Amino acid sequence: MTPTYYRDKVAQLAKTDSEKATEIAEKINDPWFQAQAWSYLTRYANEPLRFSRKAAKSATKGKDDYQKSAVRAWEIAALAERNYHSHARRSLVEAVELARSIEHVSSRAESLILLLQAAFKISKEDAAMVDAVLRSSCDSNHWRAQRACTYAESMLQGQMPPREFFW
Repeated sequence: MTPTYYRDKVAQLAKTDSEKATEIAEKINDPWFQAQAWSYLTRYANEPLRFSRKAAKSATKGKDDYQKSAVRAWEIAALAERNYHSHARRSLVEAVELARSIEHVSSRAESLILLLQAAFKISKEDAAMVDAVLRSSCDSNHWRAQRACTYAESMLQGQMPPREFFW
């Protein structure tokens, strides 16, 4: 089976059978999808902190800084949804710091916009912090950086992004 199949299976089972979902998550050999699977367990199972630590550990095994930082958005959102805001905030700070080091501006912007979306689940102030990092580290004419900044600005104003954002 593929990592996406296993991740989706974990997502289905996390609410009702965390033991079986855990067994499946352990089989995932791709760090990106395994981190997402542990994040589903963080969101729904007992012992959310145990699963969030597994998600964070899986993220560290990503192939590059983009994967290592961006996939943390799932863990951060899950922690925030479970009202573990201080843990979510700590994970957010770690992920944002790593995202700053992503070499290519387009990948940096994509990682930061995922983290911004997760940050909103903690607070608007946390989202504003990510936005500040996005703006300071994505001062480029690259279309992805520009799109990320436009999207972030719209979100912070409580609006939908401009229609041209979705093509």
